[in-house]
Amino acid sequence: MQKMADSPVVTPNSSRDKSSRFYVVSWINRLLKTDFKDVQEMGSGACQCQMMNCTFPGSVDLAKVKFDAQSKEDFKHNFSLLQDAFNQKGVTKTIPVDGLIEGDFKTCYEFMKWFKLFYTENTKNKEYNPVKAPNSSNINPIATSSQSGSSDNETNGTAKATKSAPYTEKWKEDYDWADWSLLGEQHTYCSVCHTNLATYRRGIVELQRHTETNKHKKRAKLFQSSQRKSQVTKPFPCSDAAVRFIYNRWYTGSAKGKHVSRHFARCKLGLKYPKDLVSVSKDTPYCVYIYEGLAAGNDDTVTAVLLGFFHSKSSVHRIRFLDALQSVDGAGAETATAVVKALKRFELSTDNLAVCYSGDGEASEQICSHLRELNPNIIALGGLYTIADAAYHAGVKELPSQIQELMVDLYAHYSSCSVKNDNLKALFGSDITKNSKPFYLSISCLRFYQLITKMLEIWSDLILYFSSCPEGDEKAKLLCSQLKGPKVKATFMSLEQALKPLEKFQTQIQESFWANMPLILEEASMLLSTYTSCFLQHNAATRYLKEHDAQILKNKKFHLLGQDLSLGGKAVEDFLKTEEAAEVLPQLQEELLLFYIAVTGCIAEELPLSDTVLKNISRLLNPESSLKVTKIAVEELGSKLGVCSSPEEVRQLEKEFSEYHLAEEERSKKGVNGDTLENHWTRVLEGTEPTSVFRKLILTLLSFPCPPLDPQHILSQALDSNDAASFSESDTFTESEHEIVSDSVLTNGSKKDLQVYAAGLNGFDLKPCVVRLIKMNDRDGMSMMNGSLSHEGSWRGGHSWESSLRQKPQARKVFQAGVGTWSKPIGLIKGRKSGQESIDEELEGTSPSSRTTPSRGQPGTYQDGKGFLIGELVWGKLSGMSMWPGLVMPWKSKHSPPGMRRVEWFGDGMFSEVSTERLKPFSFFTLCFSKNSFASLPVYKDAIYQICELAAERCGKSFAKAQGDKERELKMMVDWASEGFLPTGPRGFAPPGKIDAKDSSPNQDPNDSPSSDYQPPPKRRYIFKNRPGAPNISYSRKSLKEKVTEKGKTIENFCLSCASTEIDVQHPLFEGGLCLRCKENFTETLYRYDEDGYQSYCTVCCAGLEVILCGNASCCRCFCKDCLDILVAEGTFDKLKDVDPWSCFMCEPSQCDGHLKLRPDWSVKVQDLFTNNSAMEFEPHRVYPSIPADQRKPLKVLSLFDGIATGYLVLKDLGFKIERYIASEICDDSIVVGMIKHEGKIEYVNDVRTITRKHLAEWGPFDLLIGGSPCNDLSMVNPLRKGLFEGTGRLFFEFYRILTLLKPKEEDNRPFFWLFENVVLMSAHDKTDICRFLECNPVLVDAVKVSPAHRARYFWGNIPGMSRPLATSLDDKVTLQDCLEVGRMAKFDKVRTITTKSNSIRQGKMGPLPVSMNGKEDYLWCTEMEQIFGFPKHYTDVNNMSRMQRQKVLGRSWSVPVIRHLFAPLKDYFECENEQ
Repeated sequence: MQKMADSPVVTPNSSRDKSSRFYVVSWINRLLKTDFKDVQEMGSGACQCQMMNCTFPGSVDLAKVKFDAQSKEDFKHNFSLLQDAFNQKGVTKTIPVDGLIEGDFKTCYEFMKWFKLFYTENTKNKEYNPVKAPNSSNINPIATSSQSGSSDNETNGTAKATKSAPYTEKWKEDYDWADWSLLGEQHTYCSVCHTNLATYRRGIVELQRHTETNKHKKRAKLFQSSQRKSQVTKPFPCSDAAVRFIYNRWYTGSAKGKHVSRHFARCKLGLKYPKDLVSVSKDTPYCVYIYEGLAAGNDDTVTAVLLGFFHSKSSVHRIRFLDALQSVDGAGAETATAVVKALKRFELSTDNLAVCYSGDGEASEQICSHLRELNPNIIALGGLYTIADAAYHAGVKELPSQIQELMVDLYAHYSSCSVKNDNLKALFGSDITKNSKPFYLSISCLRFYQLITKMLEIWSDLILYFSSCPEGDEKAKLLCSQLKGPKVKATFMSLEQALKPLEKFQTQIQESFWANMPLILEEASMLLSTYTSCFLQHNAATRYLKEHDAQILKNKKFHLLGQDLSLGGKAVEDFLKTEEAAEVLPQLQEELLLFYIAVTGCIAEELPLSDTVLKNISRLLNPESSLKVTKIAVEELGSKLGVCSSPEEVRQLEKEFSEYHLAEEERSKKGVNGDTLENHWTRVLEGTEPTSVFRKLILTLLSFPCPPLDPQHILSQALDSNDAASFSESDTFTESEHEIVSDSVLTNGSKKDLQVYAAGLNGFDLKPCVVRLIKMNDRDGMSMMNGSLSHEGSWRGGHSWESSLRQKPQARKVFQAGVGTWSKPIGLIKGRKSGQESIDEELEGTSPSSRTTPSRGQPGTYQDGKGFLIGELVWGKLSGMSMWPGLVMPWKSKHSPPGMRRVEWFGDGMFSEVSTERLKPFSFFTLCFSKNSFASLPVYKDAIYQICELAAERCGKSFAKAQGDKERELKMMVDWASEGFLPTGPRGFAPPGKIDAKDSSPNQDPNDSPSSDYQPPPKRRYIFKNRPGAPNISYSRKSLKEKVTEKGKTIENFCLSCASTEIDVQHPLFEGGLCLRCKENFTETLYRYDEDGYQSYCTVCCAGLEVILCGNASCCRCFCKDCLDILVAEGTFDKLKDVDPWSCFMCEPSQCDGHLKLRPDWSVKVQDLFTNNSAMEFEPHRVYPSIPADQRKPLKVLSLFDGIATGYLVLKDLGFKIERYIASEICDDSIVVGMIKHEGKIEYVNDVRTITRKHLAEWGPFDLLIGGSPCNDLSMVNPLRKGLFEGTGRLFFEFYRILTLLKPKEEDNRPFFWLFENVVLMSAHDKTDICRFLECNPVLVDAVKVSPAHRARYFWGNIPGMSRPLATSLDDKVTLQDCLEVGRMAKFDKVRTITTKSNSIRQGKMGPLPVSMNGKEDYLWCTEMEQIFGFPKHYTDVNNMSRMQRQKVLGRSWSVPVIRHLFAPLKDYFECENEQ
């Protein structure tokens, strides 16, 4: 090799470089400032010449390099220059010229990877700039065969040039300055810089480059300024009422004036408003939303008009604000006329006005009739979403007056009674207010159904309550006698069942999102047929569905008689068979007929479209059923919805639908499916012409309004998502007559006010002037900028806090969960100072006199200009959770990183360091508030209460009407926040003007430091568990002792948790029962454990505040004070507190006394409860007869989420012959275990989502499908779980999809079995959904019976005998000592569930380790964990895996003895090794 003067040239070996091709391409692009997409585009030789010159400057004459090379001759010329440079430097590397020019991937990749390494090891000039290098130029990538579409692209020896990019109008969507150039399509004209750009080669890449140039940025800023100036003089598009509405509802600053409100409204609506809406209306069907009576300030209401449409390019349903009109009381016609005028004023295309939604306003019908003057085919869908309320109101009015008066009298008694009865409070709550109507007509159908259901649950308690009222209370006696009447109870029981379809429909609406729209329409289409089948003969019902003739409903000869009339199911029929209720049957039937007639008639009247049309719309929108829709149905839709106005358009629609049908059938045959509704139709619409009739039909259907449709939610979509930051951070122009600033702005204004003023000086730049005014006699005046609002606490995360777990706060000295920083209303405590002084003292714990003025450089200040100052109320994004409310706190050190804030979260008092990009002001309440989290997470509910409480304190808002009822107060708070924090608006809860910084005392207790280690309390015998999630028992359990002694009553007649007599099931552990509500709570919480390893709630009632813990080392049970004192004997709890150690009633049943009796078969009863607690009944599985031994065949198995091949191991242990075992698994460690331990006999196929129908056909047919999808988003232990329909929870549907594809047809008698597993501790909703899809209930199997570890799991499947009792075999190791190595002693017989986390080995989060060796505690060894799970020793000892890796793969696996128990019955169907 030729030597350089200073150092030799290094020729590297590229085989040691593991860089991917994507990394190589990006590395070269960074070096040469190019824009290559792949290594195959680097075959011109130009980039190699420039890299060589970069490595050895001057080695290549760049003047000779043809950077715009387009032919093979030019390419070879460049490579010859490179070869000369190689020869000059003594580089012996051979240049594969032909392979590089032809674009051979392997050749290009290997050579460029070598060149990258060559550059790295030889370069001397790290500052080389290829753009500024002498004689350099832009390098054009060459076209590859994939780009050109053919490998034969040469004509007269010239290769095809790079892919062309002529000008297109689509570029204007992202770059509004990009216009057509007079130079032709090879150029693009920049209307800002007045420059023609050469974009034919690089297209949008060149536009992006131009955007980032300083010239364009400067001119764009000047252009925007001139645009805004010109807009000030133009008439504002929307009305003054709209400006006031937007300003009062969303503006959070303190600047005032007409010019401020106008400019803010313009920023919220966007610079393209209203031109973008006019453009949309011309080519996209849209829906008009009208909301009346919206607050726009004090005593000012408006009617808001919005547009909704489906934006196919972004695959989302969008809602945009159009205008707001001044409301006129009692003038519906004027409002309707104003709406029509607004649409005409904006010149919206009425041809595409497809749908109208007018809410619940008084003028809704008049508005729809006026809009039909613009387009007679418009569909009014307002009634569709209120149909449940309207129908139930119509039906209830037909009930006997006795029933209506009973409900009114019950509520009147509750309202007037000074001492609220718990039963009546549970019945009515705090959400029913006085109204001119009877209360049951002023609430929703869903709320009324809940009231009826609750009333039936506590029926006997109500009778007991009213019978115990004072004798002089005649009203109470009357109520008592009415409740005792069998006809009254029978009516309510029938009413509950009769309202179920309406309740189901309204629930579906409330929990809806756009993907569920087909389901809503399908449910709506079924309402009529459901109710007509209850009371009409079949022929009459069919006729009514076609004709909607009201006389059919009223004609008695068409009514069902006797037993055929639906009375409400078996429960009602059994009740009517009793002696006391037998006589009321005829009268009840007559009353129910009137109810059914009224409900059915109302539904028929309110449905905006016929049930057939709604059903066809539902099927067409749903990608999974769209192929089942017929051409006739689509033609009918086109005509009914006004899409087709002529026979030619009908024929065009038929033709286009046939093309869609064929294309989708072809995709289905290829196994391409699984699109979401939005993505499916986006893909379909991309291939249609703008004039397509089918396109218009689909866009019309996609413009339908989707619940939730409350004004707050819709307006948040329309305006809260718009970024109004430009108002507070950029130029705000004032009109010429307002150029003189007022004194108030200069003296008292905020920074935002000064920005508004400074930006209005006609484009002149002003340097900021800082003025500090100090009131000498007020020391607190200096402390207003940097304050501390709370004591220090532990913090969550760091600068990358999103990826960290939420750390636990400091140890509290009182063992009572749920106590947060803001747990008390500051201003409501008697004797406390009011105003800001009281807040300061409450939060700082110091008196005003003890505070000192902070120095200028005090820690905790934020001076980066990004907003969110100390004390501001904010929303923050927590990873895996909805937006969470918090409070900005001072930074802990002297200087905070730019753009970072320290936030304390309401609800749990934890801390995080958060980027300002992840924060939003608390004024964005309607956008950030999560109804789902509010309903399901108690901590979130507490957080909302606490932040609203603080905001109300700052605003001076009182909720005295709540009268101390927290639930009612919380509802009032949420309503107040949703309506814009009126009357003060968001300005009212801005950070107080005087907030002192907390002194940093040198004598501070080290335990208060956030960095101090968290020390858990020692193990206790009893503990408070007053957690937010603990259910509140509303029944009086203290009367249980007296009730049990009544004649004919035993403990089995009462619910052990709440003393209700409405028993649903037996209590599985103790003698007694459980009502429906307590059963649901029991099943969700029985297997929930705290970090100390003990149950979260009482073993008996699954509630309880103060509990006593079992002292048995292997037991995790606890019992609450109420259960012990009521069910055993008064004072039992206090006695047992002194017993140490105390063994619980499960460990020593002989202790059971009083009414607390342990069931001898409790283990079987628990399994029965979890087997049948989904509240659903299913058809039994198909039963396959046993196969004679000589006809049995080997197994073909498909295992999804296979893990470490537990299924294969068990099948081989049982002696099965396995023809083929295909496993889907993505964990590399698990795959290695399966491959090594089973000698490559398992075929791995990686991700389950890539398995298609074609794959299954090639691999199958399968005899057995097994799998258990990941449980981390289902397990209730995970506070960040996303549920069944998000995150990894969705992988369940991959199992369901493949199961559906594998199930044999009815005529196929081939045995097919399947098994699905998941965690027990999931929500009842998720479990019910899984049962609904798999069409069966699960069995619960806990491995603790056949192994030393708890591992309770649900199994769904059709394997025979799954529910048989789990029995141990001789080979099973059932105690921990059986699994330990020699010389090691078990401290427990049974251990906790072993998971992937290392601390799961401990018996409690900070509890003892389970093994003792040489007198010291020790962890379980890997071989011991393997034996606990039932695996052979060293089963996971492969690939040099660490202990943690081995525990992870074991923690995700199944228990071998359990799977052996479940698989054993398959021996009657498939061939085994020992069979002859």
